Amino acid sequence: MSILIRGATVITMDAAATIHAPGAVLVEGTRIAAVGPLDEVASDAPSGCEVIEGTGRVVLPGFVSAHNHLGYTAFRGRAEDVGHSPTHRLYLPMSMVMHRDERQALGALAIAELLRGGVTTVLEMEEDADVLAPFIERSGIRAGIGLMTHDVDLERLMNGDTVFDAALRRRQIDASVEFARTWHGAAGGRISALITTNGLSTSSPDLLKALRSAADRLGLRLSIHLASGEMHLVQRIHGQESFAFARANGFLGEDVVAVHCYRIDEAGVDALAETGTHLAHCPLMNQFRGGIAPVGAMRERGVNVGLGIDNYFSDYFDVIRSCIAVARIRANDPEVMQAPEALALATTGAARAMGLDDDIGSIEPGKQADLQIIDTRRFGLTPLTDPIRTLVYHAHAKDVETVLVDGRVLVRDGTPVALDEEELVDAAARAGAAAWARFVERFGGYHA
Repeated sequence: MSILIRGATVITMDAAATIHAPGAVLVEGTRIAAVGPLDEVASDAPSGCEVIEGTGRVVLPGFVSAHNHLGYTAFRGRAEDVGHSPTHRLYLPMSMVMHRDERQALGALAIAELLRGGVTTVLEMEEDADVLAPFIERSGIRAGIGLMTHDVDLERLMNGDTVFDAALRRRQIDASVEFARTWHGAAGGRISALITTNGLSTSSPDLLKALRSAADRLGLRLSIHLASGEMHLVQRIHGQESFAFARANGFLGEDVVAVHCYRIDEAGVDALAETGTHLAHCPLMNQFRGGIAPVGAMRERGVNVGLGIDNYFSDYFDVIRSCIAVARIRANDPEVMQAPEALALATTGAARAMGLDDDIGSIEPGKQADLQIIDTRRFGLTPLTDPIRTLVYHAHAKDVETVLVDGRVLVRDGTPVALDEEELVDAAARAGAAAWARFVERFGGYHA
C-alpha cells in the first residue's frame, strides 16, 4: 500500500537538518520511499495511492521514548510529591500486590495515550512487562521490552534489610531469557527484547553478571536505572561506588541504556563516555525529584543522549520542553539546549540509544515509515514562524492529528484507529482502584 502525504512542512531530522516546505513524503509498504519538495515527490507517487492532505500541517518523525514504565500509570497523582523515595515506598510495594491483569489494563491505557500523542517507539521495562507484549503487538506501536528484574527479598526490604534471594534470582533470569526467546523480533520486527534490571541496590553481583551473560548470548541490549538517589545504598550494600560496581558487573557499555544519572559526578560522566553507554534522560520526571542530569557535560564528552518519558506522563512535548528548561537552569544560561537539539534527543538520539537509528528517528528514504502529522491550524500554534521552535515550545499531544508506524495509519483525526479509548480508560480506572485498595489494606495507607 502507498500513502502520499502532500503539502506539509516536513521536518526530516536528517544529518543536514533538512526541512521541506511545502514538502511531501511517499510511503510504500512499511518504509519511506521518497521525501522532498512537494512537486518532486508528488510526481513520482503511484496512481491510486492514499493521499493525506498536509496543508497547514507539519510532519515529524515519530517520537522515540528511551525509557518507560507503562503500567506505572497507576502512580499518577500518588508519586509526584514523594521525593526520592517512591521506589521503596510505592513502586516495589505495589509490585507485591498488583495483579497482572491490572498492570495490563494500566499499561494498555499508557500505550494508547502515547501513541495518540505522536510516540511511535518505546523502551518499556517493568515487572510483569510480558503481560503487555500482546497488547503492544496489537496496538501497532514499536517497542523494546524488558522484564525489570531484581533479586532482593521484598518482604525483608520493607523492614530495612537487604537480603538477596538465590531462588528468586534464578526465576528472574529464566523469565527474562524465556521472554526474550518468545518475543524478540515479533510483530514483523516491531518488538525487540532487552535484558533489564531495576537498579544496583536491588541487584546482586550474581544477578547482574548472569543478565550480562544472557544478553551477550542472545545479542540483546540492556538497561538499568543509575545514579538516581541510591548511591549511598550501593556503597553500603556492595562496598563500591555505583559506576565502578556497574562497570565491574557488565552494566556499562555500548549496548547499555543507563537511565536518569542525575546524581553523577565527573568520574561518572567519564565512565559513561569511556564505555560508550547511552543515557535515557527523563527530565520531566527528574525535575519533580529535584534532580538535573548534567546532559551538557555528557554530550560534550560524546555520550549519546535520548529522551524518555519514564512514567505517569503522556505528553512527550512536555518532556522536550523540560529538557530545555532543566539544561538552562543547570547552566544558568538561557541559550543552551536549543529547540532543534532537544528535538534531536527525542528522535535520533533516542533511536540510537535503542540501537534502531538505521531504521527510525528521521524521515529518510529506506527508513521505517514511523511518522506523526501535527495540525498547526489551531490555537497556540499560529503563526508558524519557525516550525521547529513553534512545535517544541508550544505544541501538545492533543495537536497530533495522524500517526503512522510501519506505514500503517494508527491514529487518524486525533483518534486511535483500532483502540477503544472509552474501554481503555474504564478498564484502567477499575484496575487502579483495585490495586490501590489492596495496597492500603496491606500497608495501611498510600505509602508503605
